[in-house]
Parts: sequence; C-alpha cells; structure tokens
Amino acid sequence: MNFLQDTSKMIDFITLSKAEFLKLYPQITEEQYHNTVAIFNLS
Repeated sequence: MNFLQDTSKMIDFITLSKAEFLKLYPQITEEQYHNTVAIFNLS
C-alpha cells in the first residue's frame, strides 16, 4: 500500500524528512512510507 494518490500527503512526503512525515501522519506505517519511496523513485 502507498499514498501516491493523496496530493497533500505527497507534498509533505517531498518536503518533510521521514521522521517528520511519520510523526505528522501516525496512521502511515514505515512499510507504507518505504513502499511509496520505492514507487516514487521509479518515476
């Protein structure tokens, strides 16, 4: 699972550090974060 379709989360994903992002979105797991990083890096 990832959050690529959530525009507001993706803006924060790009601008915040991993720790800041996960603190801001406690419902996002570290696994979801890493899945999104992997897909984002393929783009």
